[in-house]
Amino acid sequence: MNDKKETSFYIHTLGCKVNAYESYALGEELKSLGYDKTNKKDGADILILNTCSVTGKADAKSRQHLSSMRKASPSGTLLVMGCHSQSHGQECLEAGADIVLGASSRHKAIPYIEAFLSTREKILDVKANMRHEDYEELGTFSFGENSRAYLKIQDGCDNFCSYCYIPFLRGNSRSRLPGKVIAEAIALHKSGYKEIILTGIHLGGYGKDLGDGSYRLAELIKAILEAVPSLFRLRISSIEESEIDDHLLDVLAAYPQVVSHLHIPLQSGSPTVLARMKRKYDTDAFLKKLEKIRSIRPEIAITTDVIAGFPNETDEEWAETLAFCQKCRFAEIHVFPFSPRPHTFAATLPDLSPEIKKKRVAELLALSKKLRLAYEEQFYGRDMEVLFEDYDKEKQIAYGHTSNYLKVEVSSPSPRHGEIGIIKYSPQTASD
Repeated sequence: MNDKKETSFYIHTLGCKVNAYESYALGEELKSLGYDKTNKKDGADILILNTCSVTGKADAKSRQHLSSMRKASPSGTLLVMGCHSQSHGQECLEAGADIVLGASSRHKAIPYIEAFLSTREKILDVKANMRHEDYEELGTFSFGENSRAYLKIQDGCDNFCSYCYIPFLRGNSRSRLPGKVIAEAIALHKSGYKEIILTGIHLGGYGKDLGDGSYRLAELIKAILEAVPSLFRLRISSIEESEIDDHLLDVLAAYPQVVSHLHIPLQSGSPTVLARMKRKYDTDAFLKKLEKIRSIRPEIAITTDVIAGFPNETDEEWAETLAFCQKCRFAEIHVFPFSPRPHTFAATLPDLSPEIKKKRVAELLALSKKLRLAYEEQFYGRDMEVLFEDYDKEKQIAYGHTSNYLKVEVSSPSPRHGEIGIIKYSPQTASD
């Protein structure tokens, strides 16, 4: 199989937007070398699975997809990478993978694929210790198949929250060089993308490992917007409250291109649970930061993550979380039942029953729905600027988002990808 044009590859990605970025980077490089991308795993010559391990459920999904892809193409070359393979490398090999890469070996994927196609000898490249890595550069390219593009600027995390496995799997926090980031932003803009979404494992940690640590996320955002002043929107995928400093608040005030939406993980609204989680803030600090943000952008959408059913979480502590989420007036809450992860302090604590977790998840989802509706209702009857991204050909509906991340749908006989339109926001145009 020496003719790459006759060699098909299939990629499936689990987990976060960082994984999606990395999968896309690998896919683009394979295409540039002449390999043929396919959307069908059945019979593909090369199959790539980018895994996740953020929860026990994510691990299970990774194993299921590995098995499914192996069965779909028994003679194909199966490469597994990502967080699950970092922690379960040998198991992935035994389950049928031909090449298994850890979280710092993705840049070796293509040489390994070509080596395996030649020798048929299995490859395992997983480092035991990920805490002393440099940023893994995957190249500059245009990522995305619609009007928005993800731009990875950082990897790893140094926070070591008591429930989180990711610092062990992704390694130390490390930043992409500003010049590389800006070059990719320029390339994305030239390729026609109207919105760039900065992504990483711990975005607020950007820059602390560069030079004297003074060049941080705010400085990078300013540099990007000065390099591409006509960029329509720039979005931050997620950032911790403790890392929204005065410099970043100044950026929100000075640059309207930075969207009116911030995703700020809370995890719990109980001060005692936050302490057990080893988070770097308390509820008072969190609420004060939201007030500062809203003093600059009064109608900004602030979304969050909350863990339901943390170990030893009492009914009183859970009630504190529900009350605090209401007080914060979140636009939406992403809810996660607690999942014990290896090597974490939280995994040593007594776990709550599945029934309690399920009940608390349902309660928080109901609250999220109520808060989201309250946020949306503020904008009914207003003309809103929408960037269209997706299209349902069967229903003839075009989908897009406003700056404050309200999803919109309108009837359209044809796709409107990349188009900026003004629509009157209403219950009829609001989309789930």
